[in-house]
Amino acid sequence: MAVTNERLLELAHIYNGLKTRILYIDEKYSLEFVEPKLDMPDSLYLTKLIYEPKTEEELMQMAEEQVAASIISKQSALDKSYNTTVKSLANKLAQMQLSKDKSAQAVLDEYYKEYEALHRRLINNGLIFSTVATKYEEQLVTKMEKKTNRKNKEWTDKMALVDKEQQDAEQIYQERCADLEEEKAARIIQKYQKLKQDEEALARSIEKYNTGLDEKEAKYQASRAKAYEAARRAAYNRAYNNSKLYLEYGETGYRRMIEKEKYAVSQDVFFPLTREEGKIILSFDSFMVVHLGTYYSAFVDWVNTTLIP
Repeated sequence: MAVTNERLLELAHIYNGLKTRILYIDEKYSLEFVEPKLDMPDSLYLTKLIYEPKTEEELMQMAEEQVAASIISKQSALDKSYNTTVKSLANKLAQMQLSKDKSAQAVLDEYYKEYEALHRRLINNGLIFSTVATKYEEQLVTKMEKKTNRKNKEWTDKMALVDKEQQDAEQIYQERCADLEEEKAARIIQKYQKLKQDEEALARSIEKYNTGLDEKEAKYQASRAKAYEAARRAAYNRAYNNSKLYLEYGETGYRRMIEKEKYAVSQDVFFPLTREEGKIILSFDSFMVVHLGTYYSAFVDWVNTTLIP
C-alpha cells in the first residue's frame, strides 16, 4: 500500500524525534565534561515603568485650569446680577428725572394759569398798572419759586437715595469680586497641593513597582545560578561516572552498551509502525547505520520480522 505524502511528513517527524533521543544518549554517556546549557533565559527582561514627574509650573497650570470653570461660572453670575441691578437703578433714575421734569412743568403751568387769572382780575378792577399789580405778581413768582424749590428738593432727595443704592451696589460688587479672587487663589493652592500629593503618591507607587521588579529579577538570577550549579554538578558527576564505566567495560564494551540502549529506544519508537513505514524511515539517511553500529543489522531484522506488514 502506497504511503501518502501526509503520512511521509508524519514519519519524518517521528524520525526527528528518535534522532533527538539517540543524540541525547550520546550526550548522556559522554566522557567529557560539558558546560551545561540551561533552558532558562539570561533574564526575566521585566519592563520597568518610566516616571516623568510634572514640574511645579505644570501642576500649577493644571490647578488653575481645574478651578477656572467654577470660578468663571460664579463670576458670570455675579456680573449678571450686578448688571441687572445697575440697569434697574439707571432706569429708576431716568424715570425719576422724567417725573421731576413733569413736576417742574406742572408748577410752571400752574404759575402761568394763576398769572393769567391774576391779570384778568387786575384788568377788571382797573389795577393792572398799579403798584398793587406789581405786588401780586411778585407774590405769585415767590409762590412759584418756593413750590419749585420744594418739589426739586423732594425729587433730589429721592434721587440721592437711588444714587446711594448705586454706590452700595458698586461697593458690594467690588467686594464680592475680591472675595471671589481670594476664593480662586485659595482653591488653586488647595488643588495644587492635592495634585502634588497625587504625583508624589504615583511616584512612590511606581518606585515600589520597579523595586518589586528588581527583587523578582534578583530572585530569578539566584534561582538560575542555583539551577546552573546543580546542572554543572550533575554534568560533572555524569562525566565522572561514565569514565568509571568506560574503565570497567573498556572501549568496545562501553560503545556496545551505548548502541544497545539506542537499539532499545529505536524499537520503542518503531514498534507502533508498519513494516513498510519502518523501511521507509531507514531509507531516509544513514543516521541509524552510524548510531546503531553493530546493532543495525539486528534492528533491520527486527523490523522485517516483528513489525506488522
